[in-house]
Amino acid sequence: MWPFNQQKSEYLTISLTPQNLVCTLIDKSQNKKNQINIKAHERTTLKHLEFSQSVLFNPTRIKNLITTFIKKNHIKKNILVALSLSGPKIFEKVVQLNSPSPKLQDFTFPELQNLNWSSVYLCPSERDGFDFLICGMKPEYLFSYQLLALSCQLNLKTITTGGHAQLHLYKYLNGTKFRQSQLSLDMISHRYNLNSLVTYDKIINILNTEQIPTVDLQKEYLFLSANLGLFVSEGK
Repeated sequence: MWPFNQQKSEYLTISLTPQNLVCTLIDKSQNKKNQINIKAHERTTLKHLEFSQSVLFNPTRIKNLITTFIKKNHIKKNILVALSLSGPKIFEKVVQLNSPSPKLQDFTFPELQNLNWSSVYLCPSERDGFDFLICGMKPEYLFSYQLLALSCQLNLKTITTGGHAQLHLYKYLNGTKFRQSQLSLDMISHRYNLNSLVTYDKIINILNTEQIPTVDLQKEYLFLSANLGLFVSEGK
């Protein structure tokens, strides 16, 4: 016979900052369109510089926290995993360029030297020109996160930055109403802080949280939003 690979809708999403490790198990609702099921969620405050400056100073501690979450919630071994990273050593910046279709040589930013980086077009800039999001990190840091995933036996599919994940969530929440012109206005009103583009009221409308009744979503939504962005970025 000719078996087809089963499409997987469940993801383990992990956000890592110098202050917090956030693990969320998410899948798509089969009953309501665009509704997302939060099956498990846990945030751990990092108090001992485990991820200081966005560098894995204590990968063993981070590994133990992730594997404990996996075991406690009976998460299957082959689950797909998406990871977001934020902090001083993770380069993430909204920049203005003169063209919506720039060439490589147009990215003349000294900070990008010796980084693995990529860019995403955002919108026409209210400051004239065009706004782009640039994300990057040193190759050795990227390799350390890949090693962490291997040591946790994670089926890692995506590594991105926290702001990029938030951008995906912003677009998802706006759906067919998404307009680049509105994104430009929203970024100005939030001082180009991608982490503040989405609100609690918008997020709560798409969530089914019956399986996590003890989680204070109003307190957690800023931490949860990056993980939701990771999930929807995979086309879910």
